Amino acid sequence: MKLRWSAPCILVTLLISSFFVATVVPRLWPASPAGSAPEAAPSRSAASASGVRHSPHAAGATTADPALAPTATPLPPFTPRPTATRARTPTPTPTATPVPVLSRSIFVDQDAQMMHVYENGVEIRTIPCSTGLPVASKLTPAWVGRVGRYAGSFFSFGTYQDEGWYLFEDFLIHGAPYLWKDGIEGGTKVYQELDALGVRPVSHGCVRISPQDALWLTEWDPEGVPASISPLTRKFDP
Repeated sequence: MKLRWSAPCILVTLLISSFFVATVVPRLWPASPAGSAPEAAPSRSAASASGVRHSPHAAGATTADPALAPTATPLPPFTPRPTATRARTPTPTPTATPVPVLSRSIFVDQDAQMMHVYENGVEIRTIPCSTGLPVASKLTPAWVGRVGRYAGSFFSFGTYQDEGWYLFEDFLIHGAPYLWKDGIEGGTKVYQELDALGVRPVSHGCVRISPQDALWLTEWDPEGVPASISPLTRKFDP
């Protein structure tokens, strides 16, 4: 069924619409007062004075003026202080202690049957000698010490010896043993076993040298001179 609008209905509808426009709409959207001008945008000077700039892109958004905003003072770049380093003291290189050179010394080499005489580290005389026989009662022991006092001439084991110098105990350096020819003391000396000097040990323990070398040694005056005798390691027939 179709509705049909009558004249009274149309009239009532128009009255209600007019009343609504006259009363309700002004309450929802009030009109500006008559004669009032629209609000002017703040001037550029005012904005600058307030320190706020209005953005043309966003209504109501404000941006601080960078010319008026406080700026931080930049700090100088950090320069690290050099760390104090302790200078290393170089370790001193140890130096070899120089071996003192004896002004004079004597060395008896039993294996070679030689006596060496030194001055200031230089050998000045090599003397053939003969040490003790390689048996327990006559062997010349190894030794280190100093030459003792002058013994001169003496008689021992049935023979004479000249130019004796004490070494230790009853061991001496002396000239080759001898006997007097025909038993006449003060006559001719007959020396014994000169052929053993520098060749083989034949003494009773002393260090024998030739009569000429014995005289030279006495003139050299060996008293107090450092002396040493090496051990006998070489094989000799008794």
